[in-house]
Amino acid sequence: MSDIGEDLKEALEEVGAAYTIIRESGNISGEYGLLEHSAQVTKPITIEHFRRFTAPYDTQAITGDVVEIDETGVRFLATNRISDMFENAIYQYDMVLYKCNVASGELFRPSGETWDDSTDQYHKTPTWETIKDNCDAMQVASLYGNDLDADNEIALMGLRNDEVLLPHSVGARVLDRWRPASGEYYMVSKIETRRYPDIDVMSVEEDNR
Repeated sequence: MSDIGEDLKEALEEVGAAYTIIRESGNISGEYGLLEHSAQVTKPITIEHFRRFTAPYDTQAITGDVVEIDETGVRFLATNRISDMFENAIYQYDMVLYKCNVASGELFRPSGETWDDSTDQYHKTPTWETIKDNCDAMQVASLYGNDLDADNEIALMGLRNDEVLLPHSVGARVLDRWRPASGEYYMVSKIETRRYPDIDVMSVEEDNR
């Protein structure tokens, strides 16, 4: 710890926003950070979903965490965390946050089959095990791909249509079923684990199983 780190922490407590780190093991509160829009983003969609965040030198927030702003209740997924150093000591962290536009997603896994006699012909249908409910995630719908300018919009660079970002700790697998809202079902067709630290990027498609 350096004096500058402690001074900046006190400044964040005065001008920043209180936030809570949402974790299965127990939420962590009492930290303050500065939430900002990026001047490099111009389209309404990316302005809505992309934030830069300054956190104190001793923050417990890490990539893959869900961070909730206490005053607004809005939740974000921490996709990057970079340390700023002075005189060989960390004095703050610069973070990138993506807004969670899915607050109660559910992830299911096939657990076998059962006979369905609801029609004239018997046939087997899959049964599902709930892996996690109330998932906070960001789902990229077709609107993003149609509206992004690749030369100017860096906020969601690399994101494609029909992708879901969620913490790696959830444990998603290929062929899982994702439900972001009631009545919507998607099959996980691919998972990328190296695009963002501690975050899975699931490619999803309509699930008719």
